[in-house]
Amino acid sequence: MNNTELYERLGIDKNASQDEIKKAYRKLSKKYHPDLNHEAGAEEKYKEIQEAYETLGDEQKRAMYDQYGATDGQPGGQGGFGGFGGFGGGNAQYGDFSDLGDIFSQMFGGGFQDPNLPRKGQDLQYRMNLTFEEAVFGKDATISYTRATNDGKQESKELKVTVPAGVENGQQVRLTGQGEAGFNGGPYGDLFVVFRVSPSKDDFEREGTTIYSRMPIDFTTAALGGEISVKTVHGDVKLKVPSGTATETNFRLRGKGAPHMRSGNNGDHIVTLYVDVPKKLNKEQKKALEAFKEAMTGEHKKGFFG
Repeated sequence: MNNTELYERLGIDKNASQDEIKKAYRKLSKKYHPDLNHEAGAEEKYKEIQEAYETLGDEQKRAMYDQYGATDGQPGGQGGFGGFGGFGGGNAQYGDFSDLGDIFSQMFGGGFQDPNLPRKGQDLQYRMNLTFEEAVFGKDATISYTRATNDGKQESKELKVTVPAGVENGQQVRLTGQGEAGFNGGPYGDLFVVFRVSPSKDDFEREGTTIYSRMPIDFTTAALGGEISVKTVHGDVKLKVPSGTATETNFRLRGKGAPHMRSGNNGDHIVTLYVDVPKKLNKEQKKALEAFKEAMTGEHKKGFFG
């Protein structure tokens, strides 16, 4: 793989900013997601986009990729998250890669080592797909995978995993001792569960604990004000729209976003209201708007709407 291929997958220049990378990823992942696009090749394209963003969306991995064209030695997924238990079948740790130093020291430093010394087994990776809502609220799941045992055979293993509420795309959890068997009596490696979050079917966007959406309102509500119902991941919420609301105005719905993984407190939902201008009007609607225009300007121009 050359060091421009991942940029080409996202349709961006190598000098693109992190924000541009994120925007390109969001656009393409929604376009090719298998739940939304059933054309032949869409799923494969989606996987390629996910792989590209996994590297380019992380500044450290991106720098390594730009220099070497690969990110060898890096555990899959983006940075971990800390401080949660509740993962069955192993000691769950978030964002802790301290023992990777032992692997590097064996490969690149420390001189020759006794081949009979106990060595830790190989780490494994499992990718878990989540819906937008599952990532927000969390879930319990059972995963199945295969690993090597001490006698050199392969065993099928099942683990119960509790996905914490508020997890984000690319984050991962490490299950200690759930990887491949060690050597010479060494400990088992670890299993990294990497989360892949699907785009929202309700067109919600998410940045950390904040969820964003857009919603149209009619001209009358924008001018006179009123009460509307806004869809959030927590259900419909009533919003009072002040009179004279301009198009592209943001409103913050407190506590209607995603939970913070450590505190458990919900973030906010920001909805952007825009005025939906009708493309067709009947005679009565045209007449009413002509009267409104005349009242506002003192002039009446015949045929303004038709």
